[in-house]
Amino acid sequence: MNYKVVGRIISQILALEAVFMLPSVFLCIADGNTKTCISFLLTILIIAVVSVPMYLVCKNAKNTFYAKEGFVSVGLSWIFMSLAGALPFYFSGEIPSFINCFFEIVSGFTTTGASVVENVEVLSRGVLYWRSFSHWLGGMGVLVFLLAIAPMGGASVPLLRAESPGPSVGKLVPQMKKTAKILYLLYIALTVVNFIFLIIGKMPVFDAVCTAFGTAGTGGFGTRADSLASFSPYIQV
Repeated sequence: MNYKVVGRIISQILALEAVFMLPSVFLCIADGNTKTCISFLLTILIIAVVSVPMYLVCKNAKNTFYAKEGFVSVGLSWIFMSLAGALPFYFSGEIPSFINCFFEIVSGFTTTGASVVENVEVLSRGVLYWRSFSHWLGGMGVLVFLLAIAPMGGASVPLLRAESPGPSVGKLVPQMKKTAKILYLLYIALTVVNFIFLIIGKMPVFDAVCTAFGTAGTGGFGTRADSLASFSPYIQV
């Protein structure tokens, strides 16, 4: 087992997760929600404290990478991501108890859509955004995103096979990195098209963004307690 290459991948995944939390920080600043803003910043700091030393220790790892490293990397990445992703919910106090926070983010990343929150409308926009974005991130898989933007060498095929559901994974083009880029470009395009159609139906921009994330990831987290019942039949369709 090449532990260092697994550690390097996990550190990169955590760093990406921290970057993906930044929009929630900006939303909290715009809303003047200091407590929730601090909860996201604190989470980003914790991720940095964990991921930076891990990357420095593992950055010179040999590129020996097989199926077992792929499965271990995927499994550990989702565990670490879920533990870190639950922290903003917990630090902000908007979802009581860490177990509930962990359940919520795992439900988001796995696009299950089950929720412990009875009335989502009491949640801040920063938390609602991160909650819905977890669906979008989990729908395609953060490791596929990493393959699209970072040089992974021989790890590309084992990672994509371990991350993707189904009996087999093939390439759309000769290089797996380009395949990952094509998959994510299609995913982003579908999300944008969905967002545009929701805006045409006069859904508020923030609601449209969160709904598009949940729709593209086939999860179901929304911004209203009644889901889409308060919106027009056009938007529901």
